[in-house]
Amino acid sequence: MSSRRALGAVSLSLVIVLIVAGAILLSLVFFSLFHKLNLKVEFVLREQFNQQQLMLARKIADNIEAYFDYLENEMLAFPWRFRSFYPKSPEFQTYMAKRFQDMQNLGILAILVYDPNGMLMHSWGTPPLDRTALRLPAPYLQWAKEPKNRDRLYLGKVSLWEGPPWPGRRLMPLMVPLYNGADSSRLVGILQLLIDPFFIAVQTTKDVRSGQTGYPWIIDQDGVFLAHYEKDFVGQDAIQVRIARNPKISYQAIRELHERIFRGEEDTGSYISGWHRQKIGEVEKLYAFTTVRFDKGLIRGVTDIEDAAHNLWGVAVVAPVEEVSGQVWEVLYQELALAGLFFLVVVIASGIFIGMALTFNKRLSREVELKTKELKESQELLLRSERFAAVGKAAAYVSHEIKNPLMVIGGLAQQVSRRLEQPDLKEKLGIILGEVRRLENFLSELRDFTRPARPVKEIIDLNRIIQDVHMLMEGEAKKRKITITEHLDPGLPSVMADPGQLKQVLLNLLKNSMEAMDSGGEITLSSGAEGPYVWFSVRDTGCGMPPEVLEKIFDPFFTTKEKGTGLGLAVIHKIITDHRGTVTVESEPDKGTTFTVKLPYRD
Repeated sequence: MSSRRALGAVSLSLVIVLIVAGAILLSLVFFSLFHKLNLKVEFVLREQFNQQQLMLARKIADNIEAYFDYLENEMLAFPWRFRSFYPKSPEFQTYMAKRFQDMQNLGILAILVYDPNGMLMHSWGTPPLDRTALRLPAPYLQWAKEPKNRDRLYLGKVSLWEGPPWPGRRLMPLMVPLYNGADSSRLVGILQLLIDPFFIAVQTTKDVRSGQTGYPWIIDQDGVFLAHYEKDFVGQDAIQVRIARNPKISYQAIRELHERIFRGEEDTGSYISGWHRQKIGEVEKLYAFTTVRFDKGLIRGVTDIEDAAHNLWGVAVVAPVEEVSGQVWEVLYQELALAGLFFLVVVIASGIFIGMALTFNKRLSREVELKTKELKESQELLLRSERFAAVGKAAAYVSHEIKNPLMVIGGLAQQVSRRLEQPDLKEKLGIILGEVRRLENFLSELRDFTRPARPVKEIIDLNRIIQDVHMLMEGEAKKRKITITEHLDPGLPSVMADPGQLKQVLLNLLKNSMEAMDSGGEITLSSGAEGPYVWFSVRDTGCGMPPEVLEKIFDPFFTTKEKGTGLGLAVIHKIITDHRGTVTVESEPDKGTTFTVKLPYRD
């Protein structure tokens, strides 16, 4: 009997051991698979993050190349100008002084004109240069004297300026030979721009951020920083200044990265740095880099590049790995704690174990999707801001150049029209005046886009603004056989906003809705509150828009209307962004369109 009990006890102990061993083995398998899954998720997020950093690096490189394309086009115009007046003439002096004032804003430190022997004849710069102490370097002079280089440009490498007024400063020369207007075969001078490479680098990297704390940096062909988050790094050797900051680690990976840049490569990866911002110590960083090749510009074949194979810059965007992995591992630690509880549950019921495992995996997938969506939205917002800034600068320049000639044309046309008796010619002048007014309206919208007024905020009743705009547009709506209805939340909180700018947004949205309905329809104005935001929407029953149009409607100058400017929705987007709000659109062809604006009511 005792032997049976002993045997039963042994059997029970064996079963318990087997159950415990099975549970441990199953748990180990689970933990192993769980760990691999999280590593895979982290790898995917790191790759996506680096691809977004690569897009930023390419955008910076494209902006640098576009800047030099613009300068090269400017330089190609100089030889044709000088065939109209001699370099020693007063007209030449006046023209060059004006051009230097314009080009100072582009980072041009000086404009120099040398005689055919390389002696400095004229200079425009701040501070002025010593004409007697400055000669054109022999290789540059030899290039300029070659007849085959007439109407060509020469772009030099970034190099140190040895004499005054910029001793030890890194500059970049751009040259073009000048020929006599009467004797087109005779070289009369060489024109040279001295470009500030630091200005270009700073302008193209300004306000660019990767993730929360990541940043871009740029090096020239000698490995000298032209732009960096650490301001005291700029102008220093990129390797030596890192070693001076933290000499305790190896920078071999960064040296190899520089070598790949100088070979003209492009890639992503990670390396160990000695710090990040204010944190000193080993920090693993994700990086993406590309190369600025000056021999790949829009006017390739017209510009000669000094040492073209090595005359290039490197652009990199870096961010700490912990910005990606930290959030993934935070989720991992939380779920590991739950997995410990799960281990106890496995002993009781394997069914609960399977259910919890599935729940954990689904939760992790949702976390990954949410994080990926956030990263993509941040990237899209940054690219849109850069594009708007670039378009704004170009638009401001175009508006400035067109406005004055347009006013002259309109004024002269009015004077001629008042004195002209021939009806057919007066009709044509009327057409001219109509087109001038249309262009003036376009320039007015362009000015609103490039120089939008900052919102003057006050506490307002959003429903009252909507009702006021409704009353303003009621007459126009009746003419078009359109019914406007309101669905406003009576308990809507007050909001801090600029009433005038919000009225402008609503007016533009209502006009767009009316223009989308040729044979009548209905427009619904709605408002409400959601979390820390109030919102209003304009919904119409018009023709709607296809997906390919929806993707571009907030882009400046994009329009589907025959006489549209493409600036209305861009101005709306800018106004709402200045209010720290968002504007979204939903539309289906033949079913209508809804624009929704959200504004924070706790400002």
